Amino acid sequence: MSIPRYFSAALCLVLSAQGAFGQDKVLPAFSIWDVVLGEPISQAPDSDVGEITCGTNGGPPGRELGSFTDFMNCTPEESGLREVQFSYDDEQDYIARALELEYKALQGGTSVYAHPVIVSVLVDPDGVVQGRRVVTDDRVADMVRRTAFTLIRNFKGRFGEWSLDCTDVPLREGEQKVGNQFVHELCTARSPDGRTRIALEATYLRKRGQQARNIETQEINTGYFESQTRFEEVLSPYAPAAAP
Repeated sequence: MSIPRYFSAALCLVLSAQGAFGQDKVLPAFSIWDVVLGEPISQAPDSDVGEITCGTNGGPPGRELGSFTDFMNCTPEESGLREVQFSYDDEQDYIARALELEYKALQGGTSVYAHPVIVSVLVDPDGVVQGRRVVTDDRVADMVRRTAFTLIRNFKGRFGEWSLDCTDVPLREGEQKVGNQFVHELCTARSPDGRTRIALEATYLRKRGQQARNIETQEINTGYFESQTRFEEVLSPYAPAAAP
């Protein structure tokens, strides 16, 4: 009996996930780490990603673009750079879900170190990639979002040789702990060759107005907290942008 073509494709994905070098994850065809800073944005393969849009500095997708090379349709940031956001190719996700496979490795979506994220590239007016940005995605379930601030640990490991300078930011007016926990950490660093600057920021807190309980009903306010990690890497002389 012949095996349906779509099942064969899925089987190959599963074998790939279990196979080479003991990997338990199918890597995307093109990820944020495949972006080469200093190279033309035209080198980014449109066909190897999902949706391409203008970025909104960690917010939802902006104007839809037909190609990475349409970056000039995006509004420039204060630095003059334009943010182009993209999602990872989700063909593998669709196959896994259609066959009801219990291989979570095939259902990663746009993620970094298993955290759902929003990824984008920063492009100058000449079409040269000057930076990359990764922000944890707030549009996920609360249980997933609650751990978003821990992604900074992975970035610290990745850039551990860059002599990170990290600072704990104290509670600001109106902010509160989440239970007995509060995190607001900022880290900056330059690459060993001095060409690149990075900024990391992790927060886990309640912002002004985010009360743990409803004052009138005393019921728990679910989702009333901020948990986020931001990463930005740019070539000199550009500087990482501040969070909105």
